[in-house]
Amino acid sequence: MTGSVYCLDNDIILKLATCGLFEKTLNTFGVEINQVKILETFQYKFKRQAQQKRKRNPVKYNLEDALSVVETCDKISINNINQEDFIQLQKIEGIDIGEAILLSYVSYLNKQNNLSYLLTGDKRCLKNLNVPETNQITGYLEGKIWCLEQLILKDIEIYGFNCIQEKVYPFRDCDTNLKLIFGYSRESAEQQVREALATEIRQLRKETVNLLYPYPQG
Repeated sequence: MTGSVYCLDNDIILKLATCGLFEKTLNTFGVEINQVKILETFQYKFKRQAQQKRKRNPVKYNLEDALSVVETCDKISINNINQEDFIQLQKIEGIDIGEAILLSYVSYLNKQNNLSYLLTGDKRCLKNLNVPETNQITGYLEGKIWCLEQLILKDIEIYGFNCIQEKVYPFRDCDTNLKLIFGYSRESAEQQVREALATEIRQLRKETVNLLYPYPQG
């Protein structure tokens, strides 16, 4: 999928960077950093948070690493998107401004035959897209979306379970599902992790129809 555009939402950036998997995950797609696009507001939003001291309620993400890995990525703003699609998405409950911008952008690029993908951790948003009002948008998103569990499973396939477990387990608090899958108080076995990831993906695929990229097969 080289030559394609990969748009990443804030959730995916934060979780991959916190687990030290941002660059590894991009490498599984053969992606160069100039193919990656993020929201323009990411750096402004999280730079402020990184500068705040939260001794009583520590930030669960590695904000410094997240800000560092996306420093050279191209940025997307509300000025770069199809406004009609954006307005339509904003009417759907559970879709915030950032996700509406990314979805509009990816859909429009695919409509122009510029192959584009969205990597997102926002499952609620994806489920809420399954309404007739968004058909003219989602038709160009079918098979173009990757969720966090798909990315982690693909990382395991490429780099091996032990490598990914060593990355994820110490930082599993950054995502509720990852904590359930990789283990609360002790590390889960490889087969258990693989099956749990596959189950999450199958369930999300049922709830989002054809939006997810067909990985894993079956």
